[in-house]
Amino acid sequence: MKFSTLKLVTLFSALVIISQSGCAVPQKKGHGLCTHQIESETKAGYWLYLPDDYVKNNGQHPNNERWPMVITFHGLKPYDNAGPQIREWQEEADRYGFIVIAPELRTCDSLTMQFPLRDPNLSYVQADEKATIAIMDEVCRLTNADPRRVLATSFSSGGYMAHFMVNRYPERFHCIAVRGSNFSEALLNPAQVSKYRDMKIGIFFGENDFKVCREESTRAVGWYRQRRFDVIARQVKGLGHERTPQTAAALFASTIGATPKTPPKLGQMVVLDIHGDKGRGIARREINRRPPPRPIPQSTNSRIQSIKRYSPNQEIIANPKPIIPPQRKADKNPTQVTPKKPISRTPSPIRHTPRQSATPKRPIRQPYSSIQPPARRTSKRNNASPAPAREQIKLAPINARIRVKGNKLGTAPMWVYMSVEMPLKLREGASILWTDNNKPISSGTFNANSILRRPGNHIIKALITTADDRRIILHQTIKVLSAPSSQPAES
Repeated sequence: MKFSTLKLVTLFSALVIISQSGCAVPQKKGHGLCTHQIESETKAGYWLYLPDDYVKNNGQHPNNERWPMVITFHGLKPYDNAGPQIREWQEEADRYGFIVIAPELRTCDSLTMQFPLRDPNLSYVQADEKATIAIMDEVCRLTNADPRRVLATSFSSGGYMAHFMVNRYPERFHCIAVRGSNFSEALLNPAQVSKYRDMKIGIFFGENDFKVCREESTRAVGWYRQRRFDVIARQVKGLGHERTPQTAAALFASTIGATPKTPPKLGQMVVLDIHGDKGRGIARREINRRPPPRPIPQSTNSRIQSIKRYSPNQEIIANPKPIIPPQRKADKNPTQVTPKKPISRTPSPIRHTPRQSATPKRPIRQPYSSIQPPARRTSKRNNASPAPAREQIKLAPINARIRVKGNKLGTAPMWVYMSVEMPLKLREGASILWTDNNKPISSGTFNANSILRRPGNHIIKALITTADDRRIILHQTIKVLSAPSSQPAES
């Protein structure tokens, strides 16, 4: 009994030490705002980081656009979780202007997770799938994040969920770049490949990383390249299972065209390209292989008599003495060539008989002769019988409208929350695009939010295409007034 108690105490102490240490976070803390949130629908927790410029400018982007959003999937607990993930990304978020979210996953738990993960129907995988989409929607609703520029990344076993979410929801992500991450093709649906084949794929891992991470990352490169994806695959020389968000951040920035405020910390990294058939080869300059022997040129008048077989520990030895072919002696009597007999051709049975008289000429006639005036064209044409009218089917009107949560009149800047109310049968398989004065503001969801900063009338449209190719256009006008002056009134 005492031995069992001592064993449990020792195991618990080891887990506490591992959970407190885990994988160290060498990155500096950012200057933005970091908060812990609870998603309202699924009650899932997540960390949210708003970059320094976002906080200073009250959410207004310098280029008058929405902010790109990075979602990072943490590794196996207790070695990693959402807290270290949000800390390691703060410096890169300030450098490129990324909003970062780190969901707290139920999947990546060393006590409960299937390893390697192969079943997408497990309860914790489905719970994380639902929570991740809900968290993305909430952050886009509460902040000025751009739902069209969502960038997925992961560390360690978080790669399972990163690859899975991008494969299942390709329309919700713009790019994916994983770091030292696991991969399982059993989680992916091949039927989804055509929907995101033009997406940039980034795979980074260390030369001294865990064996399972190296092997599954290499297998991921082969899976994507076999299906003709644009893959950027790099192995960082001398790196172990360490945090390198700068590799994924640089790829994200080049993909969306973001300009860094400060120089990226990539100068000291030596990366090796992963190439070859299905990504199994790695370009190494340090590989010490003896080059094959150069081919020895042969001339028309001589050739090498003999060459000994080349072995790795022996030099090539060739006999430089050429063999000169003997010259033929001229014959005294030249060779007589018998000419060929002419080929007799049978005459053709078709005979050409020449004309006895000249070809008669046609009489020259003036085109506008008064003797035979040309017939006048009638101005009225015979009207053909009209085509039978097609039977027109009148469709029943669709009961749909845009609902604005709150007032339709306010002062700038004005937060607006909108939703489309229409029958559920028409929502299935439908696509939607939201516009503000014909400028896109959101897509893919029947709920949208926006910040109206310019005074005037804002015509909000919802362009909907149903599954049976019917187009529905809904309108709603919101009026924004100028902000009142803050100067005191004259006495």
